[in-house]
Amino acid sequence: MRSIPFRLNSTGIISLKGSAAVATLTGALLSSGLQAADTYDGATGQVTAPVVRVGDDYYRDVVITVGTIVSIGEAAEGDPNYDTYSGDTGQLSIPAITDGNIFAYNVVITLGALISQGGMCDSLADCLGEEEPEVEPVASDHAIFYGAAAFADWVETSYSADSLALTTNLTTPARVMLSDAPTLVSDANYLSISDALTNFSGYSAEALGISSDSTYRTYYSKLLRLEAETSDSSCYHLRSHLHPNFAIDVDEDDFDNLKFRNNFGDAATSYGYVCFTYDESTRMLQAKTRYNYSASDFTYTQDSSFERGNYYIKLANGGYSLVPSSSEATKLYFYDSPLDFSVPFDFNPAGTTPVANPAAPYVSKPADFNLSSLSSEYTAQVKVDGIAAPGANATTRTAADAMLLKIENSLASGESLRYDIKVYAAFRDGLLSSTLQSDGISNGVLGQNLVPYVFFTNEEDSSGVSHPYMVIMSYGNPGSPHGLMDVPRPPGLGTGSYDSSSVTRFTNLDRYAIGIPMKDYGEVSAVDDNESVLSNQLWDDVTGSKGARDVFNYASANDNGIMISGAVMFPVYNNRLMPSQADAELSANGCHVGQGGGGPHCHADGYESQGVLGVYNDADYEGKEHPPLVGFGYDGIALFGVYREDQDSQLEGFGTALDAWGGHEHDSLGYHYHADRSKSLTLSIPGAAAASYRVRSLILGAYKGKLTGTPYFVGKKSGNDSAFLGGI
Repeated sequence: MRSIPFRLNSTGIISLKGSAAVATLTGALLSSGLQAADTYDGATGQVTAPVVRVGDDYYRDVVITVGTIVSIGEAAEGDPNYDTYSGDTGQLSIPAITDGNIFAYNVVITLGALISQGGMCDSLADCLGEEEPEVEPVASDHAIFYGAAAFADWVETSYSADSLALTTNLTTPARVMLSDAPTLVSDANYLSISDALTNFSGYSAEALGISSDSTYRTYYSKLLRLEAETSDSSCYHLRSHLHPNFAIDVDEDDFDNLKFRNNFGDAATSYGYVCFTYDESTRMLQAKTRYNYSASDFTYTQDSSFERGNYYIKLANGGYSLVPSSSEATKLYFYDSPLDFSVPFDFNPAGTTPVANPAAPYVSKPADFNLSSLSSEYTAQVKVDGIAAPGANATTRTAADAMLLKIENSLASGESLRYDIKVYAAFRDGLLSSTLQSDGISNGVLGQNLVPYVFFTNEEDSSGVSHPYMVIMSYGNPGSPHGLMDVPRPPGLGTGSYDSSSVTRFTNLDRYAIGIPMKDYGEVSAVDDNESVLSNQLWDDVTGSKGARDVFNYASANDNGIMISGAVMFPVYNNRLMPSQADAELSANGCHVGQGGGGPHCHADGYESQGVLGVYNDADYEGKEHPPLVGFGYDGIALFGVYREDQDSQLEGFGTALDAWGGHEHDSLGYHYHADRSKSLTLSIPGAAAASYRVRSLILGAYKGKLTGTPYFVGKKSGNDSAFLGGI
């Protein structure tokens, strides 16, 4: 048991009872409202304190001698029922002390010596012999205060395609399904990626049907990204849609069975993929050549030792293999995907042809979170029995709920949180539910928590004012397929001309520790009201003519918020002061990886009515009274989903116009942002007619939340104090 960390630097002992200040107190002072008053023994000169708080720890039955008396005050309502020791000053604050006759209140002393102590308690309630209060869970399944469902949950919801369209038009790239049946029949088999890696050599290629209780995952696992070789448009490779780092390869050491192998990103073994031709008359797929993948320089070279050229695909015993004779082969039929994953017009209004630039190397970043410096007051929100507990956990959730209630109850008169604590609970639950369901992150592990920790803090500034924060630790990636291979013109690596540059198609684990202010500090009335706080704004970075500051251009050059999936948001504009979506540089999700690598960050809203992309979808609106919570700006203002055209007139706030910042206030919700697509812009296209497209915004750009009163802000010029994030 560790000893209580008192300073032992005082030698003079002064009798409390004999001091003139204490003698002036009368026995008329009532002690009925006091608990656990200290006792003073005049014979020994010792003080016995039932409970002493040191930092975040509590100790019982502490016996000390007095060094000097610093001050004596008066009793006050709300005084704590324990002493408090300050390691900075070496002083002990005693709410109440008695020698059996006289009481003194709010006495501050320095210490003479530590005589003994009864040990550290598990909690204050433990020291006081009280039962820990039962915390009522903070509901997050509210009709208004609710978060969009995690991809891991959504992909398991029921889905069955009304029909499948047979195709021989193998225009690439395309999403297809491959079946052994020419019609949609109940006993048809579809080439599918298995659920688990096989001895780390890949996922098995399995023949599976579509049952009556099918889900979105059923189809996702059967979808293939068909892509023609640049050097031979008649030769195709087949990549998994669900796990896009894996494409069909042959395992010559396993009876020529076909497997989905990692050949895009950080591959421990340099596998490759087989390139097939398709005979539309015989309906047979024939291996033509094979390409080896080099994980050291992210290139593909033709495998000169490949001996299975001209072999055919055969389906047998629930799996697929290569066989030398067409008489053994299986007829296979291509079907168009029943789900649309194409990049929408608004994200490529000029119709830019997809570039063939090689992929830039993925960037390795530290991908661990150090909790060792986190204040012990908050560790129960991220640890169980002293062990880190990433993701959703009933025990840490109870601790987080307790902290939310504590924050709410400790607000000073005239102060308020920006939102009901249910909003923060819902966002926490949504973030912690985000797990990797798509094997497409170069150094990710299927099933891992993408936002391992979320906790709430309530630190005080030097004036004793509390500043609560929601602290989020995220790997910066969504759990769904990222769609980076479909981006028409991704960001270049930034060296030389674009034509000679590699482009960002890999994603890797990033590491973000983000503090979201929870207190309502108000809103700005002009975009530059936060100028004294903000650094690295797009408008500041651009030289030459750039016009006046506005909501679009006076925006962070970096991330300005975080999605409930764990991916971060960027403003609508890129560093050329035009919408990123007009540059054909975004996926169908509205995201891309920037020149610095990391996870896909989102400039635009990928939601489509009846669609299957983006962070939220139609299912999130069912039975609700407001669009779903989908993100938070770093200014502490929440982001909710779009009001859907012709569908949401009955939802709260539908008739309240959004302001210039893309937000509004209504009913039970304070000021908040909405994803929006009410603004249209026109793009001039050389040699063609101009194109009008909708700006599909998340957070437009400039912050509406007032930041001048926040002691910590992600993009603050200077003076940030990590103590407000619990010391991390």
